[in-house]
Amino acid sequence: MDSTNTPRPRYSPYVEVSLDNMLHNVAQIRRALPREVGIIAVVKDSSYGCGSVQIAKALERGGEAAFFAVARPCEAIALRRSGLTLPILVLGMATEEELRFGAENGIVFTLNDLSDVDRWESYGVSVNFHLIIDTGMSRMGLLPHEVGALVDKLNTARNLRIGGAFTHMANADEPNTQTVAVQLEKFMGGVNTLRSGGHPPAHIHYGNTATILRFPLSGCTLARPGVALYGCKPDPAQEFDIDLKPVASLISHVAKMKKLPDNTPVSYCGNYVTPTDTWIATIPIGYAHGLPRYLNGKGEVLIGGKRYRIAGNVTMDYIMADVGANPSISVGDEVVAIGSQGGESITPDDVALIGNTIGYEVLCNLGTTIDRFYTQGGKVVHHEPGAIY
Repeated sequence: MDSTNTPRPRYSPYVEVSLDNMLHNVAQIRRALPREVGIIAVVKDSSYGCGSVQIAKALERGGEAAFFAVARPCEAIALRRSGLTLPILVLGMATEEELRFGAENGIVFTLNDLSDVDRWESYGVSVNFHLIIDTGMSRMGLLPHEVGALVDKLNTARNLRIGGAFTHMANADEPNTQTVAVQLEKFMGGVNTLRSGGHPPAHIHYGNTATILRFPLSGCTLARPGVALYGCKPDPAQEFDIDLKPVASLISHVAKMKKLPDNTPVSYCGNYVTPTDTWIATIPIGYAHGLPRYLNGKGEVLIGGKRYRIAGNVTMDYIMADVGANPSISVGDEVVAIGSQGGESITPDDVALIGNTIGYEVLCNLGTTIDRFYTQGGKVVHHEPGAIY
């Protein structure tokens, strides 16, 4: 929905996505890369909860990406049907119907297993693919010693074309790790097998966010940033040499103000008891919308540019905040659970640290049933209603 005059919900939570901040992050990533290395922007899983169509459109308009990467064919199909024109790499598996759509629409697939060759050949459809070489994740892809067998198969394949090769670094965010060098040696061994067998890949990529920020990208034609696009660090407990701005905010408003006497339990299980006479602000936002339960009694929200502790347990659709004995807060005031207000901010990485998790998970858990408002240049440029079902 391109309606840009839709007002923000007053008593329902919503997500606000700053395209300006996302483009700032891309520029920071660009500065960390060699000039000749292009960007394959990872927009999988709804751009980590931010919304892949609008993120990809902003990247394509700005000429900031050479490729997009998604997890599943249905994501690539949605991007194509939304008007995106850049090549799209599907990282996961694909059916015959999806391969046929891809052949006609510039979608590149990932060869994850030797059996893919025979299966794809049996369909009689042209497949442009990148090979993933498993050098340490033990997840998808061919092991380095299997690449020779792939070369033999490609020598007789009629409808398959290798356009690239890549791997995924498993521990690049660990300080002083030696695993990247080990994985890179295995990977380049596989690439050299392809080259010597007469199937040189045009594209080479192994640089996820942590690798980009910690290691030189030797021999790459593309880099593959993911979470940094959305303003999070690969590990929220570590420092990385890059200036990132959070992209997604989770916002609601005060629905009720209630004065309670001391020794009054608040929320499920009564884990919070008012220490004195105080006011409790009830806010319509909860774990159904992406505010995790591990924030029970630990997390904070911003109201009027000040921090207030969540009182008791996060519930599905509401939280309560103890706002003190004499608050200057009224029903309808904006509440920021993730984002900035005044001079204060609560980032996805801040939330992740409380739960001993990562910003990826916080972003991916943002609710799909709430509206998303995309902003650029200080204006709402797109409104995406939540899926109600």
